[in-house]
Amino acid sequence: MPPFNRRQFLAVSAAGTAGAALAAGTAHAAAEGITVRVGAVAGRGMPLVGFNTGHFMPNGNTAAWIEYAAVNAVRFFANLSAWCPDSAFDPGSGVETIDDFDARKSLLRKDSDRYIDWRALRQVWSTQIYPTTNHYNLDYQIDRLHRLGITPIMEAAEFRWNSPWSGLWLMWQKHYAFTHHLASRWGVERYNFVNEPDHPSAADDIVDQTVYIRGLQIAADAIRAAIADVNAEHGRKLRAIVQAPVITHASQTGADYHMDADPDADARDDEHGWGEICLRNLRTDYHGDTVDHDLFDVFDTHLYNKTAATYTYELEMMRAKMREYTPTGVALPIVYSEFNRRNTGAFETSGDDLNTPMIFSDLAEIWGATLTGGAEGMICFKFDNTVRANGIPYGTGHYYVENAGDYNIRGAKKAAEANRMFADRFAARDGRVVLAASVTSAGPAIMPGAMVASHDRDLGRCSLWLPHRSSEAAHPLTIDLSGSPVRAAGATVIIREVSAVHSGDVIMVDTVPESGVITANQPADCVWLITLLERRSAPRRRQPFATVGLTPGGATATLPVGRGGTAAPGVGYLAFEAPAEARSAILELDGAAGDGSPLTFQVYALSRTDWAGDELTWESAPCLDPDEVRADSVGREAFPAGQLTAPAEPGVARLDVTRVLGKARQGRLGFLLVRERAHDEDTADDGRRAEFTGARLVWWS
Repeated sequence: MPPFNRRQFLAVSAAGTAGAALAAGTAHAAAEGITVRVGAVAGRGMPLVGFNTGHFMPNGNTAAWIEYAAVNAVRFFANLSAWCPDSAFDPGSGVETIDDFDARKSLLRKDSDRYIDWRALRQVWSTQIYPTTNHYNLDYQIDRLHRLGITPIMEAAEFRWNSPWSGLWLMWQKHYAFTHHLASRWGVERYNFVNEPDHPSAADDIVDQTVYIRGLQIAADAIRAAIADVNAEHGRKLRAIVQAPVITHASQTGADYHMDADPDADARDDEHGWGEICLRNLRTDYHGDTVDHDLFDVFDTHLYNKTAATYTYELEMMRAKMREYTPTGVALPIVYSEFNRRNTGAFETSGDDLNTPMIFSDLAEIWGATLTGGAEGMICFKFDNTVRANGIPYGTGHYYVENAGDYNIRGAKKAAEANRMFADRFAARDGRVVLAASVTSAGPAIMPGAMVASHDRDLGRCSLWLPHRSSEAAHPLTIDLSGSPVRAAGATVIIREVSAVHSGDVIMVDTVPESGVITANQPADCVWLITLLERRSAPRRRQPFATVGLTPGGATATLPVGRGGTAAPGVGYLAFEAPAEARSAILELDGAAGDGSPLTFQVYALSRTDWAGDELTWESAPCLDPDEVRADSVGREAFPAGQLTAPAEPGVARLDVTRVLGKARQGRLGFLLVRERAHDEDTADDGRRAEFTGARLVWWS
């Protein structure tokens, strides 16, 4: 049964016209509706789905929230002036020509200790906190990403390329040492060369494209040399992956600026575009000689302030231009290493943000369209809303961060929850394929390619990504899986929603009819992730072995969740015997918000359940800061599981907790229910409370 009676989410009845069509196994979109037909295997998941990170401090909780975000890639800025101080390198005395450069390089690769102060550098890498906008320690962040199986993309740069050969030698050494360190310890393979050389702010160093190309050639040579040496020294088989040109954009309205020449005020690209010039030099080294390998491996660009249609256009355009401009005639993989619906400046004046339905639904379309368009990677800018130099938090930040102390993450915005659903089901993984999805409309406008499907064959799980354009009203939706490899008949269907009310929690659980066709009424301004679990066994249910409700006044008979104000704050604890194996698991709570309006709160998984049976008090409650009413020990004993919305009327609230089942310890898993403040101005729910009278864990093996 749906959690709310006010609307019907899934139609599976055999009665009436729609029911007759379903029973007959024929898909017919209802009037003014959309039909999605899922077909055969069309490709793989997206290899790189991620964020540009911000703060990532030792002793902080960022790693736990990065894991929560379900991404498989992270890009972050590492200015070489901070991480590779000049004093640790050979200053280049006597390096005056390209021959001197080559000779010194050959000597360094035979005996790097003679030229590089590795001890000083390792001290910097292991202890220094990056001093600018994003505070982090290099070794700590890379180590945590490595433990999570997340691919780092290093934006390691320093604008000192308009230099004599002695200065270029210094830059070569920095790229070599930085790459060697990360590759030898953690196998890091991906490196950007500078950031946005086409931006006017880069012109003080990148005075023309000759300086840029020479810098790219030298940095790429250093990166490849370092990884080749790591492979030789450690018996590794790492591959150097250089991403360039990392430009601000590859097109503008009406023309393909900066892929091609741009006749604007910046004269540096009047003759050749930044994309064109680096592609034409793809097989040229810093000697000017033709070589048998590519200068860089991935075409990297940025894009802001555009909708999905522009990404679809650019992916086709860039491939065509690469085939035209490269000496090999081959199109490279494409990564957008920065993108967002708006850039930072635009968010400061637009009046909307990443919690606005138009913004997160447009972003959802971008994710789907770029998967369909074959992008190798989409790295959203940025993870958390760090503070700009003007004192204003980055509007592009998807997670709220406390800009002091350990710079802990305090919560997720709506766009973060939508991105998380996409990353979980459409990032590449073993056993996952993308299925063809054809969409037709009887009225509503649709974005071609934005609705996508994947199939995890090992799990018997199909996922459908269904962003609803913010300009469209609610409409009927028909999904026909009869032509797909998915065994849809009798499958369990689970719908998760990000909308003004919901933040990725489950709004529906039901069964697919024998026809393999389902119909649903999708509300306006939302993003849906529909999961179909192929029928293998009946779902199993388990009651908690411990249930504790707490307020500052003591234990309660129900599970209260709320902040202080006119009512005392409350939190709830649950403990379950965790299933040994599960394809999917849902936490269900029976109850409602107390004032007739939905209430959203945070759920954390707890690895410790030894508190069960104790007489807990507000002060002794596990993983709780009783003064701030928020979880502590996040990333050590408490792990974000998701946001759950208590219904306005008594019903069932559901949260997909599949990803946190692995946090169980000794076969047991706990949960903390708490309404935290995501930021200091998050006071709208003060004094409100939800009450839950029952709970269970439902899972499918």
